[in-house]
Amino acid sequence: RGKKYGGGLTKVLGMLRFEDIKQDDESSDIEAGDEIQVFVKAVSTQSGRFMVTLDPSIKWKKPKDLKRVKQADKRKERLSKKISQEDIQSLIGNEYDGIVKAKSKTGDWYYVQPCVEEGGEEANGVALPVGVASFLKDSDVEEESSKHDAYSTGDRVRVKLEGIDEERGQLALSLLD
Repeated sequence: RGKKYGGGLTKVLGMLRFEDIKQDDESSDIEAGDEIQVFVKAVSTQSGRFMVTLDPSIKWKKPKDLKRVKQADKRKERLSKKISQEDIQSLIGNEYDGIVKAKSKTGDWYYVQPCVEEGGEEANGVALPVGVASFLKDSDVEEESSKHDAYSTGDRVRVKLEGIDEERGQLALSLLD
């Protein structure tokens, strides 16, 4: 039902992509006329079409959240192509000099390029990609709020590699003083 169509029943076309059906899944044997449980993945208000999936994990999640998770997964995949999980694990806890590439609108985190060696950007032959750097949690709120405006693009900073930021799908770094 929709206001656009006078509140009556509206016939719409939904799509289920074959990528959503895993080969080892029992649902791969879907035939015409079968009843299946699907979940609405996206709705186009412009065309009146919608996409459905067999994945029940999207139930009760907002489209923005689904999109954010998908973007983070893509970033993690790109990150794993640049540097392996084992290499990242071996570098966790190390401190590096870095260059601020960008600052968030709120100023509470920065994109930082870690410079691993004095003359270059490689550790054990592996280049470190840009990561998300935030301040360590301080008890002094006034001092922390003044630090948020301390750096701008191009500034050299000292960072500690904390691991992978699962929310963003990038390296997680902590800004050190």
